[in-house]
Amino acid sequence: MAMVSCPHCGAQNSDKRQYCYQCEGELHGAPKQTRSYVPTCASCSHAAIYPPPGQRLAPHQVWCMKQNRAVAAETVAGDCFSEAFGWRREEIVD
Repeated sequence: MAMVSCPHCGAQNSDKRQYCYQCEGELHGAPKQTRSYVPTCASCSHAAIYPPPGQRLAPHQVWCMKQNRAVAAETVAGDCFSEAFGWRREEIVD
């Protein structure tokens, strides 16, 4: 039986298969784009999930202790990006 490597994950599959058994990617298609870590306000060192007394957060917000206001968790604050996101989550070793 002839085998082919999956262009997405590299797993060996029978050349008769249309989709990879491991990642379910198309065996004869283009490789998937890799996702890199994208920092957001929710992963910032200035983010707090509990606001100060008297303030309220929507479910999609975090409290920015640097800006002293509620911000959307999925945004990246441009003015504090380099200071707050100078590291990548994958580089932290517990």
